[in-house]
Amino acid sequence: MSDVIAPTKSRRQQSGLACEECRSRKLKCDMAEPQCGTCYNLGVTCITNPLRRPRGPRKGHVKTLKSRIAILERQLYGDPEVHPSTPTNKSDNGECRPVEVDGSVEGETSDGVIEAVEAMATHGSGDYMEYLMSAQPIELSKWPANISLDFESELDKQIEAFTNPTAISSAPLIPDSKPTSDPVLENNVIFHLSPQQSLPIAPAVTQPPVQITPLECADLDSDDLFFERAYLFAPIINQQRYFARATRPSRTSEPFSCLQHAMRTLAASMGSQFRAILPMLYAHTSGMLDAWDRSMPDEAIPIEIVQAQLLLALYRILKEDPRKGWSSAGRCFHLVHRAKLDQIDSPTTRRSCQLSEVEIEERRRTFWTAYALDRYANLVHELPLALNDQMILTRLPATETAFRRQGAIMTEFLASAMSQKTKQLLSPYAKSMVIVTILARCLAHRNQCHVERITDPTSQEYLARHCALDKILTQEIETILSSVSTELEPCNPTRLYIEMLAEAAILVLFTALSSIPEGAQDLYRAYEKRACMAAERIHGQAQRLSQLGFFKVHPFTPIALFICAGFTRSCKSVNANAAEQFKDLSSSLRYLASANSLAGMLHFELQQSVWNRVDTDGL
Repeated sequence: MSDVIAPTKSRRQQSGLACEECRSRKLKCDMAEPQCGTCYNLGVTCITNPLRRPRGPRKGHVKTLKSRIAILERQLYGDPEVHPSTPTNKSDNGECRPVEVDGSVEGETSDGVIEAVEAMATHGSGDYMEYLMSAQPIELSKWPANISLDFESELDKQIEAFTNPTAISSAPLIPDSKPTSDPVLENNVIFHLSPQQSLPIAPAVTQPPVQITPLECADLDSDDLFFERAYLFAPIINQQRYFARATRPSRTSEPFSCLQHAMRTLAASMGSQFRAILPMLYAHTSGMLDAWDRSMPDEAIPIEIVQAQLLLALYRILKEDPRKGWSSAGRCFHLVHRAKLDQIDSPTTRRSCQLSEVEIEERRRTFWTAYALDRYANLVHELPLALNDQMILTRLPATETAFRRQGAIMTEFLASAMSQKTKQLLSPYAKSMVIVTILARCLAHRNQCHVERITDPTSQEYLARHCALDKILTQEIETILSSVSTELEPCNPTRLYIEMLAEAAILVLFTALSSIPEGAQDLYRAYEKRACMAAERIHGQAQRLSQLGFFKVHPFTPIALFICAGFTRSCKSVNANAAEQFKDLSSSLRYLASANSLAGMLHFELQQSVWNRVDTDGL
């Protein structure tokens, strides 16, 4: 029998580093010294880079990747019995086995998932998966046409992102003013990789890269979405002046760039197509503003930073967590005080002011938007006011026509507008500031009545305050019905918002009379009928909200719905239609909650108060 010759196994490249010329030509290098054979034959200098990292993934990356795939695969199968902190792996026969804490996987992971990850790793350059695993930050000075973003979050938030893409990570991206390394081109996308920076790595699953389509990118880059939807409740930026400034190049570290990112973050939250990238947008913008906070000089605060902080606070209140958003708003109020935006039209300030009329008007509108946010926090959570309405020397916002034309117009101060000493017609935005002020004063009156009934039960001061507020409110409602109705169509979201706030003020005034002395029962019964009519009008206006759509309703309309729902729940004895109204108002809040976190929080508090009352009655 002839001897069988065993096939010899060819050896791979011997250990060591190939020279740069052989690497570029993909040739086997003999690593001769001082010049390899290939470089000798070509007559070129033989250069070897001793600092080049060895090929392949880092030690432990494959094991970590498999464990993450197992966790994601397990969660996608939706087994509720497995705790998120105990990752598991699914075997071929369908049985689920736990993954060890150190990241090792018992058994093999699904071949389909492994192939998908391998395809992603080999798509383009071989270093992309290494970049994905090391979670290097991305410089986003400009929105590219197609961009892949890696974003990591905690395990319990990771799976929630598939059903709730608005979940926000708590790890902000700290921006660089310029890249510290050359840009890397991956799939026609330029990444500026900074080896000195890295995202905090949480023991969680890596979310698949988020893709921004060219159409989405065009929507964000044009900033039209902000002026179409977010400008409705934050009209603090002149559109013509903004686009003129946007054509000039600016560095990432400049205040205008921070404002641009804040505008795009808030604008992206006003459209359903951007929900998947909202966490990245918010984290990047928040990081830029945090960097500014650390280096901001005391003597001068750029107005763009105040505006960016204000827009980001609005985003957190309306799209993330309203309770945390009020904390962000507190930073805005501090900046407003430091920039003295409440004293823009004082004689001393105007004499030394060298700004143009449009710049002054932008500062006025920035102040009044922050002022309204201060009142909203007071109405929802009864937080103390940060901006005193009796100390304001900033005129009310001008009309939209004058603002767009960048013309000068002399508007009234808040105190003059509320006393109606002049008959100057206010813009809908200025009128909403007056109504919000009256509503906040009605709430303060109610709280003061509660204190007086304990400290001085015989006091009659509440009656004078009540009559003064009622007079101002009645005049404003008449003005709204006569002036605002001629400017805005019946289903205009701004008109509905103003009318509902005015009716809500009547309800707050009535609740202040809940325990008045016996001698004022006539006043109580008269206001009782008026409050029932106000609740009926809010109920009718709430029925029209569904005609506007999620993103056209004024985002702070839920406050009026919440006040009215609270009235219908607590005053069933005086309102025959209270049960039906409460049900419809609660449904309206639930309807708006899908696109408005503030509405969701108010709806939750409303339902919680109902259950608490049921439990109390049961006891």
